[in-house]
Amino acid sequence: MNAYGTHKLDIYHIRVRETLDPQYSGWLGDLTLVPQENGETILVGTFADQPALRGFLEQLWNLNITIISVERTEKNES
Repeated sequence: MNAYGTHKLDIYHIRVRETLDPQYSGWLGDLTLVPQENGETILVGTFADQPALRGFLEQLWNLNITIISVERTEKNES
């Protein structure tokens, strides 16, 4: 919680080279799959903390899914 009494959530956009099949949606939990026209996929969602994000990225790595970028944006929630 910050000085204004709001909770900060970091939203992550993880771009991967592969087109992920919707069957992955159960494994991805609350992340949203956003297929791109160029064959890539963007995964959008939040993580409880940095270790959770790192664990997820390691799982992608273990599945041989190529991570192109990870971008964080901040969203305020009351």
